[in-house]
Amino acid sequence: MTFVPDDQSDTQNEDREASVRRMKTEAVRRLADRRFVDLDTQAVARAAGLEPAAAQRLFPDEEALLTALILDAYHGMGESAENAAAAAGAAGAGLLGRWTAIWQGVRSWALASPEEYVLIWGRPVPGYSAPPETMAAGARTVVALVGLLREAQKDGVLTGDRPGEPPLSEGMSRNAEALAGGLLEGLPLSVVARMLVVWTQLHGMVGFEVNGHIAGVAADPAAFFDHASAAMGEFAGLPR
Repeated sequence: MTFVPDDQSDTQNEDREASVRRMKTEAVRRLADRRFVDLDTQAVARAAGLEPAAAQRLFPDEEALLTALILDAYHGMGESAENAAAAAGAAGAGLLGRWTAIWQGVRSWALASPEEYVLIWGRPVPGYSAPPETMAAGARTVVALVGLLREAQKDGVLTGDRPGEPPLSEGMSRNAEALAGGLLEGLPLSVVARMLVVWTQLHGMVGFEVNGHIAGVAADPAAFFDHASAAMGEFAGLPR
């Protein structure tokens, strides 16, 4: 048996740990490369069976193609949400029922179009700056939800400040005030703050399911989501 001095053994352990760190650092860097979107228009055209020159007339560059995909995704999600709300309304659903239907529309579209959902709600594509028209398309779902809050406000049934509800912190007030001048204008600041929570919570749930993390959490994901979206509707201020 070969005797290894303690100091040499320590050096070997340090070398091993340093190698492990280097391997992990490089592995994480390669994972980050998964965010790279290869939308070279000529390559896409060839794979789609099109002449590159003809495809370039349709999409002059990668950014134009990516913007078209993002617009399709936002409009697809918005249309699904709006159609679900209209169907629920035609069936006699009230405010909360139509609210839940909107979120069901979002979820059903996302599960049917996971790559498109991840495109608009996953990590941003490096180097891409979305043009203003994508913001308008992305607002369709928000407009549908806010429309229900305004309807409740008009009918006098929107829950604004709740007795015993803690006041907004200075930072949260800034968050809400920044949104209160846009699509949420005219709604109580407390409702605006709750909508910010609702929007991130429910999209978080959709993303959780789209990315395959729901199986070990809920035996019936649809029922879980319906329960959460209804609870979030009440939290936002809609009556049961």
